[in-house]
Amino acid sequence: MTQSYRGPRRGAGSNVPSIIDRYLIREIALTTLAIALALLAMVLSHRLAQYLSQAASGLLASDSILPLIGLQAIHFLVVLVPLAFLLGVMLTLGRLYRDHEMTALAACGHGPLSVYRAVLLLAAPLALASLVLSFLVVPATMELRFELLDKARQEAEISLFAPGAFREVLDGRHVIYVGALDERELRNVFIRSREPDGAISITTGERGRQEFDEEGARHIVLDHGYRYRGTPGQGDYESLRFERAALRVETAPPSQSWQRREALPTHQLLDSSDPRYVAELQMRLNSPIQLLVIALWAPLLARARPREGRYGRIVAAVLIYAIYFNLVGVGESWLSHGAVAAALGLWWVHGLFLLFGAGLWLHHYASGWNRRWVRRVRGRLKPA
Repeated sequence: MTQSYRGPRRGAGSNVPSIIDRYLIREIALTTLAIALALLAMVLSHRLAQYLSQAASGLLASDSILPLIGLQAIHFLVVLVPLAFLLGVMLTLGRLYRDHEMTALAACGHGPLSVYRAVLLLAAPLALASLVLSFLVVPATMELRFELLDKARQEAEISLFAPGAFREVLDGRHVIYVGALDERELRNVFIRSREPDGAISITTGERGRQEFDEEGARHIVLDHGYRYRGTPGQGDYESLRFERAALRVETAPPSQSWQRREALPTHQLLDSSDPRYVAELQMRLNSPIQLLVIALWAPLLARARPREGRYGRIVAAVLIYAIYFNLVGVGESWLSHGAVAAALGLWWVHGLFLLFGAGLWLHHYASGWNRRWVRRVRGRLKPA
């Protein structure tokens, strides 16, 4: 007595993932996790180098670097998860196709729709987690980050000039010596400056303080001092006595006013019609939607043929995602400047890639159905 194979068991309930589903989910999830951690490490190492450079220049307190990195890791993780998920699907399914494992699974009744089920079972919770992080966790962490940055900058104001030591600023354009530091007041200040025309100026002051202008650039303001200016090798030095003088010792940092939107609570964005806030709200929806859109076309793009190159389709997937990512950036810029209506938002970008997924689906499946239909019609028309 023989029994026919009815495909993989799905357990007592129809909603329980099968063994094959759990295998695919585990393989894609582990690959996605490894890629996400690798991408996060690369991005954070670049940001760490920036923070170390700012700390070395006296723009940032050194003890605030690690907390800043930790707070920003959550924001970067939300941004990197769609790319990591795409690469995880491409690597896992591509390997299964090349090793003929997908052919064996299809012979056992686990066809392409079953693969979609496994991918969506992973993409749905990832999108939900990304939505919670984007709407609740990331704004809170970004608010803490901005507060920590402000505090670190204020602490750096005091620690920039150590008493009794010479300090170079602006790539050696100024050399500053402070004899003593009384809270925030500088005492016995000596500054040697290199002028653009090659002249050298020396400025001294009995006391001074640090101030910031409207652009955020740092100045040293000296009281009751002298300034000497001249060209080395010539004897025509100028001498000037002043009651108050200001010397710029730091360029203005780039404006980060636009980044403050990232720290706003989501309910405040929902109640606002400001184009910048609408753009920020759309960006918080971007990662969850990208995960679901990628889940539509990534399994199709991963269908590698036997003996096909290992990385050809992965490079293509990365290029497609790069186009997706840059179009989102363009759409966000248009939306924040009011060039695109709020109702359109970033939906046109996601719509384009939904159409791309539908085109891939028709290319892979509709053409196969057409061939089977043609063969069936020819068989019926064949003379007996």
